[in-house]
Amino acid sequence: MNTKARAKLRAWMHRPRGSLGWIVAIAALLMAVSVYRAVSPSWRMPMRDPAVLLSLLALCALLGWVVQRGVRRTVGKAIFNSRETGGQARLALLRAITRESNTLMVMLLLLAVLGSATVWQAGRAVAQIVGNCSANLQAQVQVPEEARLAALVGKPVCACLAQTFLERNGVIRLALFGTPMQQVSGLRALTAADEQRCLARFDLLPETGNLNTP
Repeated sequence: MNTKARAKLRAWMHRPRGSLGWIVAIAALLMAVSVYRAVSPSWRMPMRDPAVLLSLLALCALLGWVVQRGVRRTVGKAIFNSRETGGQARLALLRAITRESNTLMVMLLLLAVLGSATVWQAGRAVAQIVGNCSANLQAQVQVPEEARLAALVGKPVCACLAQTFLERNGVIRLALFGTPMQQVSGLRALTAADEQRCLARFDLLPETGNLNTP
């Protein structure tokens, strides 16, 4: 093997390896999810089938693999095909693209980890609110028959109130709930109208009628 061939082989061993394929796959998946959310409810029915979701993920992964394979083929042509004009410039461009794609991939992974941690922490806060609400309802009941009723309807009503609290304050604020970074006074509290709405949702409002005595 001559010196030129060894230099090409060394360049191939140290070829730029980027995450462009992964980025394309993630972008395709996000676009597909956006289209899925935009279509009518009748088109959402097939998406409940796990096979459809797995097929969508497979197609996005295949698209990313095709893109990554195309980049690898272009790198090989720039390194081994010395007769091709502009090979070094194309190789330098690919190195810049792969470097930027790796940086973007690290940022996407960091955002995914932070987003997952935020959603998980917000879910814990919601569960804690529902548990405290149910416990308070149980503590206020004295009659055993009413205690069973409170245990039956208390959790759905408390879950409705917690969902309203989440929508009013947002996921990030609720994820920081109970921490020094988010004081309770800075959260938007529930109103009597919210309680009435959740009670009406489960038909638990007392019937108001005319109590006329003769």
